[in-house]
Amino acid sequence: MAVLQHQRARKSVYERGVVACEKCATPIYVYKYRSLPEEFSVRCSHCGGRGMYKKRAIAIESMPERRKKPRD
Repeated sequence: MAVLQHQRARKSVYERGVVACEKCATPIYVYKYRSLPEEFSVRCSHCGGRGMYKKRAIAIESMPERRKKPRD
């Protein structure tokens, strides 16, 4: 049975989309932005307003791996 001498570290990058609320300019995070249609509607968690947004208006944010403890 072979033993791994060196394991390569996984680089997990999580991406999320961000649109700004039309009323209060609060960022609204969209986690499954790739499966959205060309126009979509989301509700703002700050002011409660609902707006129509275009998919090309989404800004993409990259976040590092979210785990607190590294994998072995």
